[in-house]
Amino acid sequence: MTPMEDLFEKQDATFEESIRIDRKFEEDEDKAAHRDQLYRHYLDTYHITDASENFLRDFFTRIHGHDEEMRKGANHWLYGYYGSGKSHLLTVLNLLTASADLEEEDREEVWNRLDSDSAYSDLYETWSSMLDEHHLVPLPINLLKYQSVREQSFSEIILQAVYQARGLSNRLDVAFFEEWYQNQGTWDQRDELTKEVLKNEGVPNADQYSWDDVQQYRTLSDLVLEELVERETGTADGLADIQRQDIGQRMAVEAVESYRQDLEAESEKPVKIVLLVDEVTLFIGGDYQRLSELNALAESIDTIGEGNIQMVATAQSQIEDVRPGLAAKQLDFGILKDRFPHQYHLPSHHVGEIVQRRLLKKTEAGTDWVESEALTARVHPTSTFVYSEVGQNTEPPLNRVKEKEFVQFYPLLPYQPALFLEILSNLRNELADSTKSIFSGTARAILAIVAGLRDRWMRDESKDELSLISLVDFYDLIRYELEDIIPNEIEVLEEIEADEDTTDFDLKVAKAVLLLSYVPDSVPQNDANIAVAVMDDLNGQPRTTVRNQVQNSLENLDKYIRPNTAEDGPLLRITDREEREIIEEARKNRKNPDWDEIIAAFDTELWADISPRLNLPTSVPYGGDGDNYPISYNFSIDGQPLEEEDEHESALEATVVIRGVRPDVDSKKVNEGTIYWSVKEDGLDDLRSQLIEWWSFHEATAETETPDTIARDVDDAADRVKSKLASALKDGSYKVESQEPRGLESAVKECINRAYPSFFHPVMLEVDQSYLSELKRLIDDEEYPEWAQKIDVPTPDAEVSTMGTIAKEIRGAVGRTLVDHDNEMGLPALFEKITEETPFYGEVKPAVTAVLWGLCRAGEFRPVAEDGEALAADELLTLSQQMEIKLRTAPSSTSLKEQFIDAGIIDPIQTVDEGIVALEELNESVKRQARTLAETTEVSTETELESDALVSLVASFSNALSELADSAESRADAIAADDTDWEEIIDQVASDEEWLTAVEDRWDSRESYLLQLDGLLRFRELEIDWLSQSFYDALDQLSQQLENESGREWWTQEGWQSFDQSLDARLTAISALEEDWSAQVAETNAKSLVTELEGHQWLIPPLQLPEHSIHDGFQSGYLRPLRHFRDTHESIQVCISALTNREPGTHDERTLKRALGTVSSTTDWESLTEDRVDTYREKYETVEQLVGGTRPEEIEGVGVLFGDESALKGQFERLVKSRKPTIEQIDGGVIIK
Repeated sequence: MTPMEDLFEKQDATFEESIRIDRKFEEDEDKAAHRDQLYRHYLDTYHITDASENFLRDFFTRIHGHDEEMRKGANHWLYGYYGSGKSHLLTVLNLLTASADLEEEDREEVWNRLDSDSAYSDLYETWSSMLDEHHLVPLPINLLKYQSVREQSFSEIILQAVYQARGLSNRLDVAFFEEWYQNQGTWDQRDELTKEVLKNEGVPNADQYSWDDVQQYRTLSDLVLEELVERETGTADGLADIQRQDIGQRMAVEAVESYRQDLEAESEKPVKIVLLVDEVTLFIGGDYQRLSELNALAESIDTIGEGNIQMVATAQSQIEDVRPGLAAKQLDFGILKDRFPHQYHLPSHHVGEIVQRRLLKKTEAGTDWVESEALTARVHPTSTFVYSEVGQNTEPPLNRVKEKEFVQFYPLLPYQPALFLEILSNLRNELADSTKSIFSGTARAILAIVAGLRDRWMRDESKDELSLISLVDFYDLIRYELEDIIPNEIEVLEEIEADEDTTDFDLKVAKAVLLLSYVPDSVPQNDANIAVAVMDDLNGQPRTTVRNQVQNSLENLDKYIRPNTAEDGPLLRITDREEREIIEEARKNRKNPDWDEIIAAFDTELWADISPRLNLPTSVPYGGDGDNYPISYNFSIDGQPLEEEDEHESALEATVVIRGVRPDVDSKKVNEGTIYWSVKEDGLDDLRSQLIEWWSFHEATAETETPDTIARDVDDAADRVKSKLASALKDGSYKVESQEPRGLESAVKECINRAYPSFFHPVMLEVDQSYLSELKRLIDDEEYPEWAQKIDVPTPDAEVSTMGTIAKEIRGAVGRTLVDHDNEMGLPALFEKITEETPFYGEVKPAVTAVLWGLCRAGEFRPVAEDGEALAADELLTLSQQMEIKLRTAPSSTSLKEQFIDAGIIDPIQTVDEGIVALEELNESVKRQARTLAETTEVSTETELESDALVSLVASFSNALSELADSAESRADAIAADDTDWEEIIDQVASDEEWLTAVEDRWDSRESYLLQLDGLLRFRELEIDWLSQSFYDALDQLSQQLENESGREWWTQEGWQSFDQSLDARLTAISALEEDWSAQVAETNAKSLVTELEGHQWLIPPLQLPEHSIHDGFQSGYLRPLRHFRDTHESIQVCISALTNREPGTHDERTLKRALGTVSSTTDWESLTEDRVDTYREKYETVEQLVGGTRPEEIEGVGVLFGDESALKGQFERLVKSRKPTIEQIDGGVIIK
């Protein structure tokens, strides 16, 4: 083999750094020699391109002032990627604008070092004339020096450059002091004073220090500056004020302009400052404050510099406008567009070209060796080391290797520099601030990285002589840098390396997977591509073999590397710690599967999604009615039930046993009415493995917060199980007892036919309370609904011989049970007994209830209450009330029904039980009405009647009613008994009901008559002067006649007629009362006075009168008596009218009760005497004189002396103060107006 040192052309062992504008060389005391060194490094090596010529020409023209027709602005944006030479060009510009140095040189000779073949003579003329007219001073600033050191602003950096150019310190606190100190008298003695101060402070070797050391070292400046300020000002406190400056963009630019003006004052030419700022975008990075500051800085340069300050800034990219979707990911550099109107693009060389030219260029012998050895090796590179299914490609391409390029790039592959660059660029984006990455300027990083890879490859004696640099080598070189960027992923690879179950090859695969995960759009992480990434030996194994090894490694690494189930991104991903713990737990579960737990979890999580895929029949035909009925399924797997909730609660139930899923169960048992569904054996092991795989993860995540990545894996595993089992079942076989139906539908039909008895119909499952309520609403002769006919509900006229199978079966079961329990049993206990004999009755209780209802209507059974009271069959139809119902065997019903019909208790179309219930209800009604009427009459005797004779008469009626109610209550027990004499009971109930109806009507019409009698008799207790003796004599006679009728049954029709005829004194008393009343009213002329008082506006209720103007003496002396007379007359008038009504009726009851209250000693009967009426009339006339024609609210005050004197006096005084009153005398008083 050609020795390694002979393979490549000689390279600079130091691998020269990129050109920087502030690059320092060891300065020679001879300034001319130093300038020559700079020119040799930067001018001699620079090649002018079209882009750089355009920039220089434009810039020189603007400095010259020949830019009248050009876009204005003093800020220039020079951009290009690594390799474009922007920093080199900026350094050239620094040398070409340093007027002070150029004045010491032959200008033409300097230019010839840049343009050796004189191709740009016109550009030289522009540059030279510019120097003739202007004195230029460049201020070069390399911003990369300030990256990651401390937070410094553009303004601070520019101020440092300005002060340093002026010979001051680059430490701003010292520079601010120096700027102040220059104006003090001791500035020229600063070196001597420095030594003096340091000596006084006890600093050793103080004589060795000068002011230059104070500028540089903070320890010295802290000692010296404070002392100097105190000597100059008398106090050291002023130092803080001197050093405290409001640093900003304007201050920085003003400092530059001040420096320019100072220079211009000493120069024969106009002075212009050229501010050269290198790598602004890398310095700004993700800091929006710096971006805003640069914008403000550029604005200040335009406004303050007025063209005398020019700024050239270099950047990695063009200033772009904001684009949708980009603003959230990077800063908006678009705001700089107006501040940097001059933008110049420098095209860059491709990173691969740079790498090949600077690091991999072969000697002639090296080229020959690669062509003869590497291109003829066992593993041909151009067909093997190419990626497949490439998306976003690179240049050179990832999926094709040309032999010429392979030779040029060996031991790299041609596409690797570009691939490394893409990986580093994407890794850089992982950082919160990508500018802080060691890979900032990623192309430059690739150059350094390839140099390191080449050196390692040349020194590695363990590798075969025909080895290549692989993606794994790339990882190994940048591993420690990756720890800062993706520490979690690197930690996983360290775990893989320490894992005893993994191999070195597994580790290589993991490294390749990790790096390829950052270029998913270019290189998918398939087996073939991972194999290409790890292969490095041209004499090694072919790619197919390595690919198989990769597959095995990925299986072994499943704890660390998992498929990525996200919609985008890489195919594989590195797991995190939480995932690995879950995966390890899942591995343990897979080694020890618990099939009971597996099936239980399967039931909970998966079965609900699988069953819909099986196309289970939802209904089947049943019986001969041609209808289909819904089905529900009761599934189990190898004997372990599945707790599935079926949506059809009232459906036929098919029991299905799935066989063959569990490897630990092999039962051949066959039960009646059951489908045995065996899964297809082909692929069964795969199904079980998938089921165990899913369960192992499900179990491992059951009690933890599942990461999204694992959750997706679990979901994918679940989907595979669902699909696999559904397929295995669809291709499986069926068995129902001895039959082996072909197809699921046939199996279900066979199962249903064998599972249910002949006395069953599917509609029985549907019946609920709403169905029963429908029966309750039926009219007696209405046809049953269809569902009732299907379950054989008997009609009222049904004979046992014509009943359906279901009705006969229920009749037999119920009848046998009742006979065994003394012909009577509560419904709950009855249902329990018949369910023990036929279990499915418990599931269809409402349907059984409907059939029982029909059997009761047909006379087969008799429903009764707990106390034996007969009930209508409809009572059965309310399920919630069945706890209170018993069922009896029915009596012989033919003659009883006829008795009910003859008595008018039921119609011919009604049933016997309805007749019993109607009889019971009628008897209860008689009892209830009798008691109610008895209570009413008792109230009358206790609260309304006062005459002893009348009280005795009404009490006799009340006793008769109570006796009737007691008889009805006794009959209720007889009706509920087993040995009831129906004929006697029916006759008694009908007779009592008829009698009660008659006496109720009689009481309603005669109560007013009795009230009037009581009202008349009450006058016997009163002595009223204007009532005649003939009236009182008639009352005495009436009282005696009532005493004589005390034993009369006046409530009967015949008794009432005799009672009324015997009381002839009643009409005599009524006539006498009428005459006395008429005579008294006529004699006193009370009617006319009452007429005047009715509706009088001063006789309204007292509370409605004005409170402060109608005084108490006037009210009590006049208004209250008149109001009393009016109201008393009205009450007596109503009373007399009611008591003299010769034929009082029901409508008079209320008036008569009011009259009873009037006929008492509390009524002022004497108010209607002649004297009293005259007195009231006089009072009325006085009121009319005083206030007639006015409303109460119109009077300031009205009263009576001397009772109301105080109140009237106050009102009079107020009146006199405000108005001039007039006094009008009237009888009994005065009116003041």
